[in-house]
Amino acid sequence: MDIYTEYITPAQLTGYSRAALQDRPENQLILSQWFPYNGVNDLSYRFTRGGGDLLLEAADFRAYDAEPSFGRRAGIARVTGDLPPIARQYLLDEFSNLTARRADDTEFRDLFLRDGARIAREIDIRMEFARAEALVSGTVTLNERGVQATVDFGRSGSHVVAPSVLWSNHATSTPISDLQTWRDVLVADGQGAGAIIMSTTAMNHLLRNVEVQGLVYPLASTPPQVTRAQLQQVLADFGLPPITVYDGQARRNGTLQRFIAADKVIMLPANGTGLGATVFGATLESQMPEYGIGQGDLPGLVVAAFIQRETPVRVLTIGSAIALPVLASPNDTLVADVY
Repeated sequence: MDIYTEYITPAQLTGYSRAALQDRPENQLILSQWFPYNGVNDLSYRFTRGGGDLLLEAADFRAYDAEPSFGRRAGIARVTGDLPPIARQYLLDEFSNLTARRADDTEFRDLFLRDGARIAREIDIRMEFARAEALVSGTVTLNERGVQATVDFGRSGSHVVAPSVLWSNHATSTPISDLQTWRDVLVADGQGAGAIIMSTTAMNHLLRNVEVQGLVYPLASTPPQVTRAQLQQVLADFGLPPITVYDGQARRNGTLQRFIAADKVIMLPANGTGLGATVFGATLESQMPEYGIGQGDLPGLVVAAFIQRETPVRVLTIGSAIALPVLASPNDTLVADVY
């Protein structure tokens, strides 16, 4: 197959496809808030685990002419690995019809742009499943299309918890107390909790919980329904971060699946605090002169149109990337199985 540039160049199609990710609604694939896109001109990822600011020690004052005290290096680990390739292609079935009726260039170009945006979003969906797995399991496992690998980010077992009484027991469970205990785990081991992610179902368990109702309506013998706003205020009153409800789902292997199971609650820092990144490397395709990708734009998804000129003639849109979400500060996260 040959790169097909009659209607759109790979550089143009790549730029449009990358921009399509910026146009999606903010309430879709929200985990990119904690795993922002990070392009590296490399085929590998690398990060330092275990060397956060909380492991540093105060320096000492010294007398004039006295030797400075030595700092003690905390136990840190340098983690590296290869970024796995990911790709998607679409056959342009409509191409022959447009050719037969001699369509103008705009109609052909729109076909490639449509499929380029679709490829970009479908690759990002796979990244969201991996981001969710990193938060829930502390690992990312790949077992598809000949790739078998597991990346273990090394989260402490003390950051995988469950309440003593499941939250589905509205009468005797104590979710506010549970959240305070789990927050304290994060404070002791990291930068603390800045956000809570849970499902609508988990949120509804909290709204019907006797402990929560008693905090909102302390004098009521039969308290009315607690609202989400009232629950968020209770959390703030007890120094807990706000809840983000996330019920995101997408099709995977033909089946509609949630990114995060409904019974999981995740505590993590406020977004944008350096928890991790979705690392995109520079593919071999991006470095091919035929693609026309600028030196500063090499990392990331690349998309091009291709034509198979031998019978049967086929035209395809193909997108490629090498990418992986990396959880660089695993002990700044905590996951609970709450019901």
